[in-house]
Amino acid sequence: MTAAGACLFARAPLIGLTLSLLLAGCSKTPATLRIVSGPPQTNEQVAELLATASAEVETPVRMTAGVAVADAQQALSLLAEGKADLAIVENSVSYREPAVRTVIPLYPSVLHIGVRPEKRGQTFGEVLRGATVFAGDENAPARLLLNRMTSMYAWSGIEFTFVDSVDSRPDVIFAFAPIAPRSAPLLEGYELLSLGRVEDVGSGSVADGLSLVAPFLRPFVIPEGTYGQRLTPTPIATVAVDTLLVVRADTPRIVVYDLVQALQTMGPLLVALRPDIAVDELETFQISHLTFPVHAGALAFRARNDPGFAERASGIFEVVTTVVAALVTGLIAVARFLRGRRKGRIDEFYAGALAIRAKLAQGSDPQQRAECMTEARSLRDRAFAQLIDEKLSADESFRILQALVHDVIRECETPPAEPDALADPTR
Repeated sequence: MTAAGACLFARAPLIGLTLSLLLAGCSKTPATLRIVSGPPQTNEQVAELLATASAEVETPVRMTAGVAVADAQQALSLLAEGKADLAIVENSVSYREPAVRTVIPLYPSVLHIGVRPEKRGQTFGEVLRGATVFAGDENAPARLLLNRMTSMYAWSGIEFTFVDSVDSRPDVIFAFAPIAPRSAPLLEGYELLSLGRVEDVGSGSVADGLSLVAPFLRPFVIPEGTYGQRLTPTPIATVAVDTLLVVRADTPRIVVYDLVQALQTMGPLLVALRPDIAVDELETFQISHLTFPVHAGALAFRARNDPGFAERASGIFEVVTTVVAALVTGLIAVARFLRGRRKGRIDEFYAGALAIRAKLAQGSDPQQRAECMTEARSLRDRAFAQLIDEKLSADESFRILQALVHDVIRECETPPAEPDALADPTR
């Protein structure tokens, strides 16, 4: 073995290691995003579900569930401090973190108003009079909404008492919760109250009014039979607050784009476990009522199928080309029409000049010749007048006309030859 061969053989392990590192660097490692969530417990369950689904489905993003926190504000604080990459919060949370952006609304948390059967047929204000009400803690979206409704509908004379738990079987349950049949046992012994008629939703109903004064809400209809025929024998008009998946504003655009794409890929698995997760609305959810602006990566995913600049420009170019072609065609038609009119006028002058010449040829009376000369000069003057008015063109046809008129005038000025001179040209 030569010295060069021995050196190459000695370096073979090092070369193999280098190639392995290069190949490993070329492979794309999924980004890992930490999720933080707070109460209600549903948010923590959804965080675990997202983490489990991202581990089972091959996606460019992996999610891991972090520790649960006391409330949504603490979750946003951890997100802003960089101790978490994603957070699950209600759309009703206060806008105190300007560096937070929305990825998607995950699922709606729907307002359920459970009342005692003996309150059937009463208005909500009548139901509240002297009642015990469960609406969550002091900062819960349901209690905040109920306090706002008290001011909105001037219920200052209606007194009711808040309780801290449904275990005491309060007169009214006023709470936001996901649409889930397993919630039916909590409403055992109650009836769901509808905020007006379902037919009026979108046409000035109570639900529309609440979503107007509380922009984080949106009208919602609980379908008939959702909780069985006892609780939902008919559709229920109510409102909902979306639960959002949010990130920091400085999260790379491509990471958020991949995250939304991963959620779409995991969609069938997520819906099989949680039918209320809004995977079908990744590109159509309403932006105007969100507390936090939508991240640029999510907007890019929504717009990925929109026509690009070249396609839009081609459409504009086609329209411009069509308009220009129509204008050119119109201008050509107008030019031909004007040329035809000028041709008709010059032909009239030709006919007039030839008529004068024919009249001149019929006799040689001096008076007649003078009349013909006057007519020829008048015809010439009229031709020049129309040329000035641009009713005739100074083209070859006009020059021929002037030559013809000049010849007619010269013939009028030239006396006819004597017959004897014609017979004897030598005289």
